[in-house]
Amino acid sequence: MTRPVDVLGELSLTGGGGEQLQVEGRGDAIAVTLPSLWAGRSLARQAAGRVKRQGVIDILQAGLRRADLTIHVHVAGRPIARLAPNSKATWLSRLLGLGAVELKLTGLLLAVFRR
Repeated sequence: MTRPVDVLGELSLTGGGGEQLQVEGRGDAIAVTLPSLWAGRSLARQAAGRVKRQGVIDILQAGLRRADLTIHVHVAGRPIARLAPNSKATWLSRLLGLGAVELKLTGLLLAVFRR
């Protein structure tokens, strides 16, 4: 059963390496902004292993489905990923073991090679 939720707020998190992660909620979307692609590594390490990582993503997507929310991930202002109630795995997310996370290849490449 879906119970739509409107989110409003901002949160700044400091990772283990001192990197700042921004989380902003507006309406039915949650935006996660990373200063670089590598800044998300400490978060990804917590869900190491393909099976565990996909399990976490499945649980997160189920919660998003119930609340009718979408998560957008950006690096340096560029969209690199999206997870929504209706998200389907892309060939790249399947290859990387990220389940239904929709990866944006162009955004990822620009994030990897940005200066």
